[in-house]
Amino acid sequence: MGAEQEAVVRSFLAAFESHRLDAAQVERLLSHMSPDARFHVCAWEPPFVGHEAIGAELLRQGQGFTDLRIEVLLIGSVDQFVFTERIDSMTMQDKPGAFHLAGVFEVGDDGKIVVWRDYFDSREIAAHRAAAGA
Repeated sequence: MGAEQEAVVRSFLAAFESHRLDAAQVERLLSHMSPDARFHVCAWEPPFVGHEAIGAELLRQGQGFTDLRIEVLLIGSVDQFVFTERIDSMTMQDKPGAFHLAGVFEVGDDGKIVVWRDYFDSREIAAHRAAAGA
C-alpha cells in the first residue's frame, strides 16, 4: 500500500538535485504537483498555494544555496500520505552543510502532490549560518 505514492515523492525529491535551482528545474518540479498544491515551508506557517506562488518561493529559496543533494533515510506511507526522513545537503555561503528534515506529502489520485509540509530544526540552519559568518 502506498508504493505508487512513495514513487511519486521519490521522483519529486530526485528532481530537486542540482547545482543550482533555476526556472527550468522549478517547472519540472511543479509538473509533479497539482495546479492548486499547497507547500508549507515550515509546517506551522501558511502555505504557498498554486504553481505560481510555489514556483516563486522555490526560486527565492534557490538563490541561497547550490549543489543540493537529498538522501532519503526513511520513507513510509498510509493511503495517500507519504512520510519522509531525509538529509538535504547543500552549499550555503560557500560552506557545505547537511540538514535533517521530515517531510509529509499528500499525493492525489492523479499521481500529483497536493500538499507538501517540511519539518526541520531552525537551530541547525542558524548554527550553519553562524559558522559561515552570515
